[in-house]
Amino acid sequence: MPKDDAENPALNPIKGRNPHFFADPNIDRLLSMVMELASEMSVMRDRLDTHERLAATKGVYTEGDIESFRPNEDEAKAREEWRGKFLDRILKALYTEYDNETPPDP
Repeated sequence: MPKDDAENPALNPIKGRNPHFFADPNIDRLLSMVMELASEMSVMRDRLDTHERLAATKGVYTEGDIESFRPNEDEAKAREEWRGKFLDRILKALYTEYDNETPPDP
């Protein structure tokens, strides 16, 4: 299960200055976002691989079950909430440039 926001170090503000590697700070922000996505995808891939291997070994569910699954209302809401927090982490580098971590107006 996901940790509460207070326990998640990825959502806590980092103290001090952010390191800059490129002359254009936007490239640093983009790199930060890409690395956050790469990190998340790596963990998700490992977890998915574990689920698929356990399911195949134990005969719990099939690939067809996965493809045909549709979340109920509560499950869909939980996914939406997770997705929002995930996007906040990825876009954190941009948010800090506007109003102390407040997302910019569209």
